Amino acid sequence: MDNTSLNNFVREHFNTYIKANKNCIKHDPGTGREHRRLVNDICDWLLDNNITFFTRVHLNTGKIADIVAPELARPIIEVRSSEEKKDKEYLDKYEKLMQFVDVSNPFKLM
Repeated sequence: MDNTSLNNFVREHFNTYIKANKNCIKHDPGTGREHRRLVNDICDWLLDNNITFFTRVHLNTGKIADIVAPELARPIIEVRSSEEKKDKEYLDKYEKLMQFVDVSNPFKLM
């Protein structure tokens, strides 16, 4: 993905007042070990395949996405281990952009 397309994606979907670092893994201290391990594994796979990603992205809806990889067909990756599928308005807005990864089959998206 070229820089212009990447910047346009970031401006369209990210809360640009909060900095998102490219290809850098950030964790919330409140998440569980399994969740953090799975986020790390997915980010390692993205790095190995030269795919740009962001973690703990503050979206312009006010929600925080686990991983966003703009080059993927469904760029917003939500790791659901201890969390529930909730926030209906968040899911509706990003339904076509989002994919869920469950700890039972973490590499289904790959």
